[in-house]
Amino acid sequence: MKKAGVFYGIGVGPGDPELLTLKAVRVIGAAGVLAVPKSEGGEDSLALSIVRKAVDLDGKEVLLLPFPMTRDPEALKESRRSAARLISARLNQGIDAAFVTLGDPLRYSTFSYLMPFVKEFSPGSEIRVVPGVASFSASAAALPVALAETSERVIIIPAAYELDKVRDALGSAETIVLMKVNRAVDGVIDLLTEAGLLERSFFVSRAGWPGEELVTDLRAVKGSKPDYFSMIIVRRNA
Repeated sequence: MKKAGVFYGIGVGPGDPELLTLKAVRVIGAAGVLAVPKSEGGEDSLALSIVRKAVDLDGKEVLLLPFPMTRDPEALKESRRSAARLISARLNQGIDAAFVTLGDPLRYSTFSYLMPFVKEFSPGSEIRVVPGVASFSASAAALPVALAETSERVIIIPAAYELDKVRDALGSAETIVLMKVNRAVDGVIDLLTEAGLLERSFFVSRAGWPGEELVTDLRAVKGSKPDYFSMIIVRRNA
């Protein structure tokens, strides 16, 4: 009986191809198939564009996996099951599959949702993860600003969904990383103003990409429509 392939989750970092790890480049190059998440009906995969600048993909199967931009749990579950079936079909043939994702595979990534389905459809496959540089690490480096010192605490929270949780987070740690701020930027800025933290907050968009934007006066951002890949770092002790 043929041994099942290995399912790799590969973090390709926030955007700069030079931030791919040596291990990520090696594993992607050796894998028989490259599995690539893509927004359904959206632009070409950003993760794939990063990989192409660092790895020769000639002759490699590139499996594009469409995922809908929706919060409908049933639609999301079905798209993940469909993607896992396609990946598992290769794994069950003994082919290693590398699933590439922006940032890190285990932080706000589609890869973590695929793992249980791949285990279901290809139970003989091993799952391995190659961590990637997180977008908030790249953003802090671009500023540059420390994320934590000595015994300081760090909270990472998506800001797009519940502003009450953002308000709670602002008083719970010395550093607060607010991801996915594009749809809630005005409300977040109002909360920071209310908490007296506006002057200690930094806005970063598209860290490490062409068009990178660093803003230290968040009043300049209010009323705008930031890029999806934007975040705010709050340093209470700055």
